[in-house]
Amino acid sequence: MTNDYLELRHLRYFVTVADELHFGRAAERLGISQPPLSQQIHALEQRLGAKLFERKGRGIALTGAGGALLPRARAILTQAERAAESVARSQRGELGELHLGLMSSGPFTVVVPRVLARFRERLPDVRLLIHEMATSQQIDALEQGLIDVGVIRPEALPDGISAIELFKDSLTVVMHASNPLASKEGPIDIGELANEDFIFYQRHLGVRLYDEVIALCTRAGFSPRILYQVRELPTIIGLISGGFGVAVLPGSVQRMRVQNVVYRPVAHMEAATAVWAIYRNDASDPMVHAFLTIARCLASKDRATE
Repeated sequence: MTNDYLELRHLRYFVTVADELHFGRAAERLGISQPPLSQQIHALEQRLGAKLFERKGRGIALTGAGGALLPRARAILTQAERAAESVARSQRGELGELHLGLMSSGPFTVVVPRVLARFRERLPDVRLLIHEMATSQQIDALEQGLIDVGVIRPEALPDGISAIELFKDSLTVVMHASNPLASKEGPIDIGELANEDFIFYQRHLGVRLYDEVIALCTRAGFSPRILYQVRELPTIIGLISGGFGVAVLPGSVQRMRVQNVVYRPVAHMEAATAVWAIYRNDASDPMVHAFLTIARCLASKDRATE
């Protein structure tokens, strides 16, 4: 063998000739003239140091060496085609991994599960890796490149990170069924909670939501009496189910049905919090852009039906 490598085009020419067992028909399939094809096969034989074809009557036949090479040549060409297709699909954002930051209440919203479902439907071969994180953690992870997209409640964003508003989520009062306000029909005025014990998220986990609730209470003329500050939504709901205090949370949590827990809307029109998809401005990954395109589309449709 005069060279230590084979060119794919030589193998492609060889397989085509082996399929046709006729240089003229093989040349026609390949879209080249017969003399260059014969030259390329000769060059391949020179590199391998073996004859691949022999004359047989008016046609040609594979030699023993040609018969040994044929299945391996087919396998190499198939692997090369698959590799090229994988690269192309990766470039189109159809293959790979997308790291998504998700707040704990995200799955209880309407739009977020729709976005995730549509993304998986359109890009079934992309592995969607979900990282449950608080808002501040998602922003840090996005800056460090640990996640590709985040889903958060509104927060001050650093330079280089932008947001798409997915929807606005009205606030709701969460209370135990034994609370006298639970039997009240219609929205609840925040002022009616002045004598209640509150359960809050720890502020650093959701600064904007925490401050919005505090501001609502302040405008209603009282400072909320905070009984517990916890990290997770299930902990808040669980404490309320056990008869400990009330909470003011995004309305989407009403999809979490727990015994003895009642939800009532907040009367104030301004009592709402948004949900954002956040991303780096310099994101170039096609998968990120595919996710954001789906998010924008479903968010606009959701607003159109409001």
